[in-house]
Amino acid sequence: MTKTAIVIGATGLVGSALLEQLLADESWDKVRVFGRKSTGVNADKLEEHVVDFAKIDSWQQLIQGRSLFICIGTTLSQAGSKAAMRAIDLELPLAFATAAKRNHVEDCLLISSLFANAKSPSHYLRIKGELENQLACFGFKHLMLFRPGPLLGERTQVRFSEQVVAALQPVFSANLSPLRRWRGIEAVQLATTMLSYANKPPAEARVVIQGEALFTPR
Repeated sequence: MTKTAIVIGATGLVGSALLEQLLADESWDKVRVFGRKSTGVNADKLEEHVVDFAKIDSWQQLIQGRSLFICIGTTLSQAGSKAAMRAIDLELPLAFATAAKRNHVEDCLLISSLFANAKSPSHYLRIKGELENQLACFGFKHLMLFRPGPLLGERTQVRFSEQVVAALQPVFSANLSPLRRWRGIEAVQLATTMLSYANKPPAEARVVIQGEALFTPR
């Protein structure tokens, strides 16, 4: 039976690392990637679709496979407005999840955020919380929610807040530090953990992976 991964956000920090690992993992037969631009990657088992996200009818039938990896995300400064950020971080993932569920995709893996909460005063954390809550209603066989702190790695677009966090990692990472939960995680490490959960899903239908579990692949 063909084992296919579906990835949105494959040009991002974690998504690109995940794509590389999926392509190298022989247990996955095909990797379907959807984005506004090409990843620039060439591989026999890569099936890339450059799409207009606003025209859902043109791509929803293509969202077929075993697992949907939602790695897409933005910031308010990048999006330009709260409405635009909501469209990217909430509405677009839900559109893909809706198509995936309709096409019998079994599992959904989401990069959320530490402190995601639909009632948070933070616009960003509130969107992440709303997305988690809505995905929980879809009835995927497995819903795996990854809640990292700041993401570390080389971005094409520099995020000042993550530069600050990167500089403070020695403080956050100390074993007895009260700020340890705030420590960042390298994109490659998060991708590795995500793939390990996709390869060996937990028994629970919904699981939250955060804290030390993010650094411990299954």
